[in-house]
Amino acid sequence: MNWKITQIKTLDTPVAGTVVNASFSVSDGTSTIESDTNLLPPDVDSFTQLDAATEEQVIQWVKDALDDGVHEEEYSNVKKYEDMVAQKTGATQPQITPFPWQ
Repeated sequence: MNWKITQIKTLDTPVAGTVVNASFSVSDGTSTIESDTNLLPPDVDSFTQLDAATEEQVIQWVKDALDDGVHEEEYSNVKKYEDMVAQKTGATQPQITPFPWQ
């Protein structure tokens, strides 16, 4: 699955440029699902300045936020998004059928 960040929203607390929300897409090359999530509060001891953040890092912040509070035995929210994309791709598409009365 391919995760992409499509938009970020920031606040100036606790540090200027703190990313607090990220919009993202998950795609398998055929189907795509888009959503957004509020991120977990930043760790001030290991804070990454906005201009130093990478897309991979923000994707990890998104995944961490999605799975916050999910226990190992529970079904991961990250996995749910990936499964929704796979299900969308694998779904049988209905065909347009002429009316039987024509």
